[in-house]
Amino acid sequence: MRYRVESIELFIRRLPPDRIGFSIGKLKVPRRPDAYGLCRLVLRTADGRSVTGCSGDRPSYGWLDKRPDIEPQAKLRHLVSLLESARDAWLESPAFDSVFDHWLDRYHVIQKIGAEAGHETLSASYASAFIERAAIDAVCRAESNPLWSAIQQGQLGFRPGAVHPELENYDLAANLPPRPRTRFFIRHTVGLKDALTAADLDERVNDGEPETLEEYAQRDGLRFFKVKISGNADADIARLRRIWEVIPKSPETALTLDGNEAYEDLGAFADFVDRLAVEAPGLFDHLLFIEQPLTRQLTFDPKSKPWIERISRKKPLIIDEADGTLDAFRRAREIGYAGTSHKNCKGFFKSLMNHALCGMFEERDEREAFLSAEDLSLMPVVPLQQDFAALGVLGIEHCERNGHHYAYGLSHLTPEEKAAAVRDHPDLYVKRNGEVFLNIVDGAVSCASLQVPGFGVKTLPDWTSLEPMCDWLEANYPA
Repeated sequence: MRYRVESIELFIRRLPPDRIGFSIGKLKVPRRPDAYGLCRLVLRTADGRSVTGCSGDRPSYGWLDKRPDIEPQAKLRHLVSLLESARDAWLESPAFDSVFDHWLDRYHVIQKIGAEAGHETLSASYASAFIERAAIDAVCRAESNPLWSAIQQGQLGFRPGAVHPELENYDLAANLPPRPRTRFFIRHTVGLKDALTAADLDERVNDGEPETLEEYAQRDGLRFFKVKISGNADADIARLRRIWEVIPKSPETALTLDGNEAYEDLGAFADFVDRLAVEAPGLFDHLLFIEQPLTRQLTFDPKSKPWIERISRKKPLIIDEADGTLDAFRRAREIGYAGTSHKNCKGFFKSLMNHALCGMFEERDEREAFLSAEDLSLMPVVPLQQDFAALGVLGIEHCERNGHHYAYGLSHLTPEEKAAAVRDHPDLYVKRNGEVFLNIVDGAVSCASLQVPGFGVKTLPDWTSLEPMCDWLEANYPA
């Protein structure tokens, strides 16, 4: 079917301050505003219908761009400008038959715009993905199909061979789950300053929700945990040993570590891994992988290959912030990394191609290759649900989640939007203490209700409750 983009609008949803502070990595600077972005894309179909698609993400400028010589406010303004350029790039070429082919064409245009404006490749991928998901959502709604079905039936035109020639004969149906996964274990984020037990609290928030790792683990039945590390080996190992004492332990207990580019010295990182194996053997045995320990610049340095291969013999390593281009996973694989992260903010089609590469790499190299599922403080409804829908296609068993516990449930939505979320997705959300929250039972969420026409969202946002992104920026972050 022939499609034509009629309009693309960018909005902001304001958020109340986090109920609990969230600290990652070694950079102690602001990394995001108390808001997230939403995109509304209107598509005209060949038979004259007008269909609206949506997407959403945190404008986490401090995660996308960690260059210390650029002020946080300048990074945010720069990012919004890039989002506007991505919108304009799609509007300049509005007609397409295949949303995949059109995304790929526009992706290269947006990367070029980003490079010319001095952006990180990760930021350009973010801007591209912001529009990409809204377009996919609109096409799926136009075809009256959920994301998984639209992919399986070829309605999105997915052709991984267009980027990776060795995937030209990739059998999509044979390599994706026979049905979309609809239950996911939650990998609970443990930030650098998170209270582990009640003894760590100076004072309580007293809003009825857990406030410590111990309380969350007990109430939600958690068995997967993602722990932030700082790059200070002594402090990190001491904290990891405490965490191991606090969390429930069983054969199913699993942890991952996230460096957030904390290490600039390969020897220091290798020593940290060696020490961790000796000083925290119980935790180390249950450690699945270590995510992005090195800076994105150091990640692809060929000189790091012997170090990465040595460390990987003890624990798999994956990339995250370094995954800024379509070939990043391939390049990291050559260095010795086992995998990369899925994040919708880096591109859904990109993750789908990386999933295909994993199968190819494992068959070719007889060495593990995998995608992990990581978070960008995803908030309900649109960002969170679209990520779960993507994971249903990718078939990933467990995923990092943190937006639900640093914030207070769905308190940022209008009463009508909350009511719609509970009505549309009663498996995913639960009412508690007068608010709506992510429904975690035995450490997992169930979300079969996301298998509706579109990209995981049944009821569109209340656009009248939002602010145009450019107006919000000028009012709150003037140049």
